[in-house]
Amino acid sequence: MIIESVASSLVVGKARGGKFKLIGELELKKYYLFIIGFGIEFLSVFLNTKNLGFMNQILDKYFIIIHTISYLLIFIGLIFNFNKKSMIFVFIGTLLNYIVIISNGGQMPVSGSGLSYLGLKDTLNALKNHAIITHTLVNENTRLFFLGDVIPTPKFYPFSKMISIGDIFLGIGVFILIQNGMLKKARD
Repeated sequence: MIIESVASSLVVGKARGGKFKLIGELELKKYYLFIIGFGIEFLSVFLNTKNLGFMNQILDKYFIIIHTISYLLIFIGLIFNFNKKSMIFVFIGTLLNYIVIISNGGQMPVSGSGLSYLGLKDTLNALKNHAIITHTLVNENTRLFFLGDVIPTPKFYPFSKMISIGDIFLGIGVFILIQNGMLKKARD
């Protein structure tokens, strides 16, 4: 969802007379917190896909703690940037996703019927086989399922996927952030 928000915002921003180079002038305070938070998340997921024996056992056992640390760093970075209204949308989206993930043992619940509807059988089978550490199928024990990845993109959408309410807030926030960045001179 974030990639689509970035891409569409760049196109809309350019159509509105914005400049790509102005995005580089966006002043994000404590930006390194985002890099470290996403880095921890990516590294833990990447290492878990490798057959590293003891390391995989540690990652499995402490994944929820690792997940929480990465989210905490991202939350702190977002709070430092609340002077940008768009970051409040990003914060809300991130918080909604974090709440449902933590409520479900560190995994984002995904609608199996939604995956079937979209024809995403490989993803559905991977989730059935517990092959994706970050996601799980919605079942009768799922908490706050309505905050999970339960919204299917339209069938005509070329990158079919399931998204959450949090993803929608994140997408809106990223879109607005890039718009504001590209059109900075116009605002000044």
